[in-house]
Amino acid sequence: MQEAQEAHETDRICLLLVEDDILVRTTVALMLEDDGFRVVEASTAAEAQRLMQGGLNAMVMVTDIDLGAGPSGLELADRLRNQQPDLAIIFITGRVASLAGRRPNQREAILPKPFEGSTLAQLVRQMVPH
Repeated sequence: MQEAQEAHETDRICLLLVEDDILVRTTVALMLEDDGFRVVEASTAAEAQRLMQGGLNAMVMVTDIDLGAGPSGLELADRLRNQQPDLAIIFITGRVASLAGRRPNQREAILPKPFEGSTLAQLVRQMVPH
């Protein structure tokens, strides 16, 4: 029984959630986990970079744009894209104007806050290569 559970764990899509607001991060993580995703959380861009450099094999990163002090979600996305070009990135933001004219490429999407958990889950699934 445990082997079947472990096999199921490895089949789940792993994503990195980067959000500085603990309440938002916890809520979004729970929504995604309820939808069957494996979620690794980071509260800062620096923490997210350490996780990825440490071997985290996330297929998707969901990041707020405004991460407080330090690099923004946009800067983090550019840095991680250099390391892992196939990483899908979903920007979640309450201020779409903070995108500063950035147009998402085919491996990026923008989801304005607030959003439904099912909307985010569907977007994650669409962005993962089959």
